[in-house]
Amino acid sequence: MRALAILLLSSLSLISLPTPAAGLRFALVKTAETETRDAFTIEDGAWGEKVIANHVAVLIEHHAATLLLDTSLGRQVDQQFDAEMPWWDKPLLQYGAVTPVRDQLERDGIRIDRILLTHTHWDHASGLVDFPEVPVWAPYEEIEFSQISTPPAVLPSQFKHPIKWVPFTFAAHPFMGFEQSHDLFGDGSLVLVPLTGHTPGSVGLFLTLDDDRRFFFTGDASWRLEGFTGPREKFWISRHMVDNDREGTRAQLEKVHQLLQREPKLQVIPAHDEAVQRKLGYYPQWVE
Repeated sequence: MRALAILLLSSLSLISLPTPAAGLRFALVKTAETETRDAFTIEDGAWGEKVIANHVAVLIEHHAATLLLDTSLGRQVDQQFDAEMPWWDKPLLQYGAVTPVRDQLERDGIRIDRILLTHTHWDHASGLVDFPEVPVWAPYEEIEFSQISTPPAVLPSQFKHPIKWVPFTFAAHPFMGFEQSHDLFGDGSLVLVPLTGHTPGSVGLFLTLDDDRRFFFTGDASWRLEGFTGPREKFWISRHMVDNDREGTRAQLEKVHQLLQREPKLQVIPAHDEAVQRKLGYYPQWVE
């Protein structure tokens, strides 16, 4: 009888044990870079100083899924850009040689389960066509923006293929100073927050590793970390070209500025800031 009880307890313990979760990690997948003037990227920047602007996607491995935050520049970006970008905008929006995300990941046999978009601007969504089978998560407002916006913000050819949109909304759950949030897996490791301004449905992503290091991917609310530490807007020509709502964008700069005052260990990663991203390294190097 005692042996039967021990066997029963052992069986129950095996059934109830959760599957061990692999540690969360991420990698910056760099697709291209361009050299530009400091003054073009930030208000009151130096015209005599050159800076590098990166184009990256963020590869994230969570035990429940493998995700991409943005797709960056894809396999068809040259055709997309040449055919649809207005000639007068092309000199200001040039980019270097492209190594698409899908090409880099396929070499290592990595399969993506879902794509998250910080926003649908051409340089963040160009690679959607390379992942036609993958669901794409975005707020309703950003999906609508992708359908009605025009160049230079959005290149319509990037959305002509059937996209498996997964619209989501934010809940009234405050997180890190934001009034609303969307916890992707319910464990606090990946939390989306609204960053409305640059586009109507721009989002940011908080990523918290097992050792409590926290990173905040802010899309294009600012191109440079200095935009938040200042806070400082983009150069006036730049913001006129790319910011859908100047006042809304400026409000987000101030909100993140205040967040950094409260949380100095938070690592803010703007989508194009090479100086910040270089310290983390690029795929196949992981941050974990």
